[in-house]
Amino acid sequence: PPLVAQAASIGLPRLAFKIEEAAHMLGVSQMSVRRMLGAGEIKAVRRFRSPLIPAVELERFVGKAR
Repeated sequence: PPLVAQAASIGLPRLAFKIEEAAHMLGVSQMSVRRMLGAGEIKAVRRFRSPLIPAVELERFVGKAR
């Protein structure tokens, strides 16, 4: 099974999210997340087929908005 599925099956939190997942979590559109990435407001890891946004980066972004 994929590493994420293995981690979830033993109760480990997700470390990173796809753009569409991050958009859903933030309550914004995928285009808004892409704009935030382009503006440098959110950083992504680009080592795979699609960019992954680390969970700690989303927490930092949300915490900065408070």
